[in-house]
Amino acid sequence: MRLGRHIGMIGILQTAFWPVAAAAVPVLTFESRGMKLQRELVESQVGPIWAMTFLPDGNLLMTIKSGAIKKYDVKKKSSTNVTGTPPVAVFGQGGLLDIVLSPSFKKDQKIYLSYSKQVGPNLYTTALGVGRFDGKALLGFREIFVAQGSSTKGEHFAGRIVLDGPSIWFSVGERGERDNAQILTNHLGKILRLTLEGKAYPDNPFVGRKDALPEIYSYGHRNPQGLVKHPITGEIWAHEHGPRGGDEINIIKKGLNYGWPKATFGKEYWGPTIGRSLVEGTEPPIHQWTPSIAPCGMIIYNGNALPGWKGLVIAGALAKTHLNLTELRNNQMVAEERLFAKETLRVREVEQGPDGEIWYATDDGSLFRIRKI
Repeated sequence: MRLGRHIGMIGILQTAFWPVAAAAVPVLTFESRGMKLQRELVESQVGPIWAMTFLPDGNLLMTIKSGAIKKYDVKKKSSTNVTGTPPVAVFGQGGLLDIVLSPSFKKDQKIYLSYSKQVGPNLYTTALGVGRFDGKALLGFREIFVAQGSSTKGEHFAGRIVLDGPSIWFSVGERGERDNAQILTNHLGKILRLTLEGKAYPDNPFVGRKDALPEIYSYGHRNPQGLVKHPITGEIWAHEHGPRGGDEINIIKKGLNYGWPKATFGKEYWGPTIGRSLVEGTEPPIHQWTPSIAPCGMIIYNGNALPGWKGLVIAGALAKTHLNLTELRNNQMVAEERLFAKETLRVREVEQGPDGEIWYATDDGSLFRIRKI
């Protein structure tokens, strides 16, 4: 929930316009981009699923916002609880967030988690930790990074993780205090590059500067809840929430300022503009959504099972309650498809399965699988 303990105009307005979720049918056949597809509801009432990752054996791990991790057995179609999860601060939009396997998981069995953390009286921030998964439990979990900067507000924790060889890309939201995104002495409103032990990556752009934190790779972000490595170019792509309009897709480049709140296509929830859409010295998005769809979760599809979706950016939509397919050519949007919007289910997470099928999860605790028929 956006409100939690946070009582403010933004939380009230956004919550007021959330639709009442319409139930999904167990099996749905539909067409998309020349393909006949089937969507199956494989699990329901799991709890608010925030993130997912597939294990080498094809089974699925899911984080539940309340702090649990569930393992879903794809063959048995049932889930069990993973023990040994760390304590998290369930506060506003915060809780247990992303989950990602180590690049050498088959050898080290390490799993990285992000979560909201209480760091003082009514003060919260975003943290990162790692533990070893033995198939049933998370063992020896330890915290390796805590974002500097905190807020009493319950919004914009971000927390998406990309593991890329020897480095971790990690998104941290500005916590609803927009000026944080332009301040280089905290981690809020930034995308960070860390070592696998949570330290600043050695060639980050602000290493050695006294007026900036060395973990920062880019800044001027609002609430990046999508973060991926492009399967072809190797670039880091992110999407982030705008306010009323101005959700963005960005290609993350070293040391650049992505503008928030100086440069945004969005407006205040109560009406007026916030900044200008384009500001010299800031990096414009390659695509923006106005009105907002509230994107959450993100992949760039690179499988063969759904050939019509090859290369598409696939994201969840919280505000517009759909699965979003965006086709970009030369970094410009040329086509978009919005699936399942009539169900009014808030799509939180999207993952590509090991066989190329698409799995996605919604805030009401539903887990879906899409495949070609």
